[in-house]
Amino acid sequence: MPQCRTVPAAIIVWAATTLSPQAHAQPARAALVVGNATYTAMAGVPSCARSANVVSAALRAAGFEVTDRQDASSGGIDAGIGDFSQHLAAGKGAGFVYICGYATDFNDRTFLLPTTATVSRPSDVMTQGVLAKSMLAAVSHDPATIGVVVYDLVPLPGATAPIGLDVLAHLPAPDGVGVLAASETALADSPTPVAAALVAALAGPLVTSDGLLAKVQAQATNGKTSIVVVHLPVRPGALVGGQPAPEPAAAPVAAAVPAPAPAVPPVPTLVAPVTAGQAVKMPDEAQMTDGDRKTVQQALVRLGYYDRQVDANFGPETRAAIRRFQHEIGGDMTGHLTADQATRLVNSH
Repeated sequence: MPQCRTVPAAIIVWAATTLSPQAHAQPARAALVVGNATYTAMAGVPSCARSANVVSAALRAAGFEVTDRQDASSGGIDAGIGDFSQHLAAGKGAGFVYICGYATDFNDRTFLLPTTATVSRPSDVMTQGVLAKSMLAAVSHDPATIGVVVYDLVPLPGATAPIGLDVLAHLPAPDGVGVLAASETALADSPTPVAAALVAALAGPLVTSDGLLAKVQAQATNGKTSIVVVHLPVRPGALVGGQPAPEPAAAPVAAAVPAPAPAVPPVPTLVAPVTAGQAVKMPDEAQMTDGDRKTVQQALVRLGYYDRQVDANFGPETRAAIRRFQHEIGGDMTGHLTADQATRLVNSH
């Protein structure tokens, strides 16, 4: 009697993922989900934990590689941005960012508050908050990216001024990136209306960036618990589904030439290699003088990473600019410069 052999489960999984015609149908998609619910110095926001969990699950079901950050400190948010940016750059697919937690405005800029923040006076957000636009910058490195950034924000307890949703939703972004900014005015121990609407909108076989944003705005805006402002992408595209794979096969030569154009020029143009004849040697950040720090900020301004005051103060915006530079050179996005990175930065053209 012939023996019956059992096929190992690992081979079955390998065959299903490798041989299936859908296995390589789309570039890898990346998402960053931040849910800040348990604050050390402020009342908790349990709905943000619930919201982050359901949005994360919906994104995973839709095929996204999700970077989760729950109850994140500023360092945790920075690390999440770094991991997400690397996944997005490696996959060359759609990007999605969702954050829920406390936020406030200061000097016409919106700051996201990590769970470790202690805000005794308005200016404290400058040192303890994370600029909201850094989340947008994380999905904006490649002009060809199709992406969505969702700010599901809760005003600080006792806040007298609303969060500037219009300004936040219309921050400069590539044509392929859309933004949704929401202010949750009444919360229960359940997902926010924005999160619930996102889960429903992500469930379809084909989800486009503009279609998703329009559905969420229509379903979540009710005037009582959520105020939602949307900036639709100029160049919408598929977040889920679509038919991106057949295009290179139909025109392999034509597709190979233009596709790298948006991504390749910035690296040699913005971050030129240092040569022995031109190099200005820079120290590690810990050993920098105020003059060295101003030189770094001037270089960041010159290369288009930074548009604020050159004052030798490495605040949140300078840190965000440094992270963008580090991403361009393929380094760890720590926001702190090594001597080699600082030398390369100030000698770039």
